[in-house]
Amino acid sequence: MTKIMVVDDETDLREMINIMMRKEGYETQMAENGDDFLNKIDDFQPVLVTLDVMMPGLTTKEILEKLKEKIAKPKIILLTVVRFSEEEKQRILKLGNIVDYITKPFDFEQLISTVKKHLNQ
Repeated sequence: MTKIMVVDDETDLREMINIMMRKEGYETQMAENGDDFLNKIDDFQPVLVTLDVMMPGLTTKEILEKLKEKIAKPKIILLTVVRFSEEEKQRILKLGNIVDYITKPFDFEQLISTVKKHLNQ
């Protein structure tokens, strides 16, 4: 079963994404911030991570730097309230394991289709 980790500090959104991914047949685990994510990733070994950009604690850049030290090397889909220019998008997609980003608020069908697209690549 394909493993996905859902990382978001908003409890309701984290749980809703988790439920949606489970309905799609994925094995999931949740993390509420960057430290929680980094503590769980090597044990869970997800193939893909949905990662909220704006969380208390570690910045996204710090999370990506620390992720380089981990065994697991999942694909990452960023979830963000920030709208990026095309130039910024291209720069972001070159960071770490980031394969895509979705702007909040988003449609769950959009999230599911983005997840499936990157799992099939």
